Amino acid sequence: MNWLNLTQFPKSGESDLQKLVEPLASYISATSRPRAALILALILLVSSLQEINDAANEHLATFGENHIG
Repeated sequence: MNWLNLTQFPKSGESDLQKLVEPLASYISATSRPRAALILALILLVSSLQEINDAANEHLATFGENHIG
């Protein structure tokens, strides 16, 4: 089952993402421990996304407090 449909992403974003992914993939492949490098890259990505999500949630909570009451 293909849960990620790449045709749903805009083409401009695809090329931008490709510019980021290709060097990272090359770096991971070139390391002596590619599996460990891939796991670390995924951990860092998830951590960054969590930070962004937390900041967005704080912003929304503050916005709601300031504009709803």
